[in-house]
Amino acid sequence: MKELRIGFESALAFWRAVRRAGAEPEAMDQGERVFGARDRGIAERVGSARALCGLEGSLDIVVPSASDRINSEHVRNRVWRGPVSERTLVRLGNGVEVFRPAAMLVQLGSVLDEIDLAEVAYELAGTYVVNPDADHGFGEAPALVTVSELRAYASAAKALGTRGAARAVSALELVADGSNSPRETDVAILLSLGRARGGAGAPGFRMNVNVHLPEGLASVIGQRIVRPDFSWPNGTVGEYDSDEFHRTPQARARDERKRRAYQSVGMDCITMTAATFQSNAELDLLISDLEGSLGLRRNPPNARMLAARRQLRERLFGTESTDAALAALNGGAPSGA
Repeated sequence: MKELRIGFESALAFWRAVRRAGAEPEAMDQGERVFGARDRGIAERVGSARALCGLEGSLDIVVPSASDRINSEHVRNRVWRGPVSERTLVRLGNGVEVFRPAAMLVQLGSVLDEIDLAEVAYELAGTYVVNPDADHGFGEAPALVTVSELRAYASAAKALGTRGAARAVSALELVADGSNSPRETDVAILLSLGRARGGAGAPGFRMNVNVHLPEGLASVIGQRIVRPDFSWPNGTVGEYDSDEFHRTPQARARDERKRRAYQSVGMDCITMTAATFQSNAELDLLISDLEGSLGLRRNPPNARMLAARRQLRERLFGTESTDAALAALNGGAPSGA
C-alpha cells in the first residue's frame, strides 16, 4: 500500500487540529501497519486524511519525485526531497503519515516568506494555537516543539541543500520559545529583526520565563514569581499590555505591582501597549527607550530604516490609527488641540 505523507500547509492544519483538541502527539503514532488490516483505497484514505486535518480543500501530499505523484481527487502533490526518517514522520494508520513540525517548517520555507515562517515557528514553540473559532482568534495549548529542535533539523536540511531550509534557518534566528499569543509573536518579530529591515534590532530575549522575587518583596506585593513577556540578559524586561487582557482596574494594578517588583530587583521594565504599535511616533519612542535600557549605542535611524520600520509596523499591526496619524500631521499635538 502506497503511503500518503501529509506535508506543507496540510501538515500545519493537522498539527493545529491536534493542539486544539488537546491530543498528545506521540499517542497518535500508530506504529507499523497492523497485519490483516483491510486495505483502503486511495480516495478513502485521502478523505480520512482531509478529515483529520479539518480540510475542505486539497490535501498536500509529499512525494520524492514527479514520477511518484498520486493521481486522486483532492490531492495536491508536492515534490520535496528533504531528509526523511522514522523520527520525521508520525504514522496515523492505514498508510497515512504526517510530517513532524521540524520537517514541515522546512517545507513551508519554500512557500512562505521569512516573517510568515517565523510566525508559524513561534506558534509551534509557543503556548497558543491559532483557532478562528476561539475568542481573539487563538486558544491555549502546550508547546509542540522547541526552537532548538526546529533549528537542528533546519540546519541539517540546509547542509543537504534541501529546498526551504535556508529560509527556515534564517527565520528561526528571529524566534524564541514561549510566546503566549499571536500579538506577542508579532512584537517579538519586530524586536528581533534588524534595523535595516524595519525592526528594533534587539534579539536575545527570552519569553515568559519565571523571575523569582526575594522573600521580603514577595510578601509585600503578594506574589513570589513574575513572568515578564520579554527579558534580556542585562536585566531589561518588556511587558506587552494588550487592550484585551490588561484593561480592567485590577489588571492595571497587578501590572503596576509587577513593574515595582522589577525595579526593586534592579530590572528596567519597558512597557508596550497595543497603542504603541498603532503609532509610528510611539514605536520610535519605544525603540529609543529600549536601546537606552539595553545600552545600545547607535546612530539615529536613516530615512531608509524609518521607511522600513513603517512598512513592518503596518504589516504586523495594521494601518496607523487615525489619532496617531493626525497627531503626526499636527507636529505631534493631539487632534483638536
